[in-house]
Amino acid sequence: MAIIQVCGTSGSGKSHLMRSFIEYSRKEGRVQEKDGGYLIHLNGSGLFVLGKYDVPTGGCDTIHDIASIYARIEDAVGNHDHVLYEGLFVMNQTRGPQLAEKYGKEMALLQLTTPLATCFASINARRAERGDGELANHKNTQDNYRRATNYCAKMRDSGARVFRVSRDEALPKLLELLRA
Repeated sequence: MAIIQVCGTSGSGKSHLMRSFIEYSRKEGRVQEKDGGYLIHLNGSGLFVLGKYDVPTGGCDTIHDIASIYARIEDAVGNHDHVLYEGLFVMNQTRGPQLAEKYGKEMALLQLTTPLATCFASINARRAERGDGELANHKNTQDNYRRATNYCAKMRDSGARVFRVSRDEALPKLLELLRA
């Protein structure tokens, strides 16, 4: 496996999955910080995780430069590292399929199937922690839910493998894909 992307709308559990995986890897003593992300040592190879997870919404959404994100993915693969990443920004309808066409079955997506009601509840819990009121407009979250679904279909059509998983199934499936 070369590249794994986690897809879903806001509140679907993307960052939670990544934090859970990083914590799992820390317990195994395999994590070091590297280049604004993490290098995790797995079975004799490296896994580069893009972005930081020290804020509630982490990952590639903390980078804000789509060209830089995709360049970092290519650099990591060029260094023979596997890559794991997530974020709303990286569901890019042009660059993502180009990557899938290049790497084909070496690219996998975990599409989180979290129901929208659960996503809204997660968003509201995060907002409450910050002292903000409940989300008044659900349109962006609903649009990003559709966008994630369309993006995953386009990625499948471009050669990537797509696995639809619930929040509970996501970490075991990620570990299976990585054989960690």
